[in-house]
Amino acid sequence: MNKNKPVLIFFLALLLLSCNDQKSTEGEETATDENAKLVSFKGREIDLSPFVEGFPYTSFQPVYAAGKLYYMKRGETMDLLELDLYNDGDLEKGKKISDIDYSTRNVWGIRYNENDKHLYWVGDESNDEIINLTRLNPETKEVEKLTDVPYIFGYRWNDAKDKVAYVARLGDKEERLGELRILDLKTKEESSIVQDTPEMRFTWGSPSWQPEGKGVVVNTLKNADRTFGNLIYIDFETKSKTLLTNSKKERSNLSAYPEWLNENTLLYTSNEDGFSNVYIHDLKKKESKQLTSFTSDLGSSEILTIDDNKYLFATTSSPIETQVYLVSLPDGEVVLQQNSDVVLNVYDSDGDKMLVSATSNTSMFRIDELKVSKEQIEFNTKVDVPQELKDKIYNTAVERITYPTFDIDPITGEPRQIHAYLYKPKNPLPEKERIVMIQSFYGGGNSFSTRYQILANAGIYVLSPSPRGSSGFGKEFSALNDKDLGGNEIIDVFYAAKFVSEKLNIPPSNIGVFGGSWGGYATMRTLTFPGDVNGNTVEFDWGFGISHAGFSDIIHFYENGNIPDWVILEAGDPKTEAAKLNDRSPLYHADKMKGHLLLTHGTNDSRVPIAGSEMIADSLEKYNKNVKLVKFEGQGHGIKGLDNKMIFYRTWFDFLEEVTKEND
Repeated sequence: MNKNKPVLIFFLALLLLSCNDQKSTEGEETATDENAKLVSFKGREIDLSPFVEGFPYTSFQPVYAAGKLYYMKRGETMDLLELDLYNDGDLEKGKKISDIDYSTRNVWGIRYNENDKHLYWVGDESNDEIINLTRLNPETKEVEKLTDVPYIFGYRWNDAKDKVAYVARLGDKEERLGELRILDLKTKEESSIVQDTPEMRFTWGSPSWQPEGKGVVVNTLKNADRTFGNLIYIDFETKSKTLLTNSKKERSNLSAYPEWLNENTLLYTSNEDGFSNVYIHDLKKKESKQLTSFTSDLGSSEILTIDDNKYLFATTSSPIETQVYLVSLPDGEVVLQQNSDVVLNVYDSDGDKMLVSATSNTSMFRIDELKVSKEQIEFNTKVDVPQELKDKIYNTAVERITYPTFDIDPITGEPRQIHAYLYKPKNPLPEKERIVMIQSFYGGGNSFSTRYQILANAGIYVLSPSPRGSSGFGKEFSALNDKDLGGNEIIDVFYAAKFVSEKLNIPPSNIGVFGGSWGGYATMRTLTFPGDVNGNTVEFDWGFGISHAGFSDIIHFYENGNIPDWVILEAGDPKTEAAKLNDRSPLYHADKMKGHLLLTHGTNDSRVPIAGSEMIADSLEKYNKNVKLVKFEGQGHGIKGLDNKMIFYRTWFDFLEEVTKEND
């Protein structure tokens, strides 16, 4: 649900759709049967295999210290594999190093500990988001749960890599308590260091260890407000807490680097000047200063050692372009800058070498090794998608567009322009049958979407906009909808629909909206929009919508989801703004819904409980609205597992075929 970002279980058989509450049921064939991989739509036969099975790899973690590439492979199970880092890049040669089916659980942030040669991650055991620290011995396949708390915000080990500092979230909402703990990886003994306070709450972010292990720096929120992120230093000996950042400044993107420049000097990122930039802090002098002055948000970055000197490799990645920089430390001089046509994210580094992912909205996956010097950055591709597969799954021409929305941009004095990408199918449907699907939130990124390519293979256009509140355009744009959930960002989506309807000459009845999580809510909100919000009026005769794992009642979500502080930031405080939150909840405008709505949801979703979809489905049925609810048994916030993914897309196309046939 975080703006920035972001995701396998019980195998289901063929999905049978009924008129009311749609549930996964068993049939005569499973989704892995060859004919179950084919979808019929508008007279076309779409083979889902290349998209769902063609590149079955994910969760890559190359590690120099191990000389290995760790990654997951999807099949009948989700397996964890390792591969020699310097082989021929053939992912099929990976060795299975665990007997667990990882489609049955969440695994976040795999890291390799070169001291004990184990893999570590935070995750759950049954896809329920009870998040704890786990480690795996790749040689013996032994998996060990190391902690027992409701949720871990982040973890990191010390320089010796024999101890872990982690931040545990205990309790929830008013009863919430955050605690910094230290776990000895040899003895498994753990100790509580300090607890947070209502005035300065611990939050997401991995602790950064001071060299020699004297203390750590952790992320906090002032009064649990996500717009006031701060860093505090915790001294292990005195257990004292020292605020490192100015608590009066607004900042919503804050992170301390794991590596320090020396015993007293650390780097951290903050967007307090409007964009995510790098800052340097001296513990001894008790002062911070800004190191970079980027006017696009900092993307991925890493501290490198080149000729015995330290440098910062950094990218700035808006959804529009990526710039690569090499910055000398600690003075902050930019010694190298160059453009990149792909988004780069750092996996690991070793001296002047780095392993990075290289992706874009036209390139699904690549691992490159970068050799960095002050004169140039050399790229060498280590792993890539086979060309034969690219030919099958790359089905779009991508056009970057901007469209005007309803308000005036105070910087330009002109109508505010919203960034979007239009994915045009290489083989579109006949003109009178053409369909456009608009992503309601989390769109507009320069990243590859298998879903967009599947839709394009069916001849469907996709418009992927970045409505206000999206990341990548600086703090101000991201904050435009803070405490305005369901407000002006929804109007931006309406204007996207109006724009693309006119651009492509496609009637509203063949235009739909879709999204998951926040986007699921936004989809429901769009179809049930009462006509005006914040004094702004807008209308559009939507044809259909598809919501996955969305919430229909904001207050219910606050009371039953596991991120209540997100609700307070984005929507408002249920204690004092209940009337507004109810008015922004699709559940209370079910009678106004336009078009057809498909709801999909995992029964084991702790982030956004399935009741959000169940409640609105029941209400819409009472108003004789066109709604279908499909439940995925045992699934959490995402759809995982090969069979489930096949069923998921078959459900989409059955729905789209049904709701658009009357317009053919």
